[in-house]
Amino acid sequence: MSRQDLSDFEIGYEYVRKRYSFLAEHSSQDLWKLGVAYMQARGVNAELSRGMGFYFLELGIKIRLVEITSDH
Repeated sequence: MSRQDLSDFEIGYEYVRKRYSFLAEHSSQDLWKLGVAYMQARGVNAELSRGMGFYFLELGIKIRLVEITSDH
């Protein structure tokens, strides 16, 4: 699938996934805050921003699951 076939949401998601995966070293709470901030965007680039925010929220959830399972 070419980039032209992607929605703004998908472009934002893929951009963050490729360039900011190193943020997985941060706490899940920090990633959730970042994700929520991006999800609240309004205007022309809102869908792009929501895609970025969704990735940060998803990454935060994955990190939290690892934290929970390693505590037990």
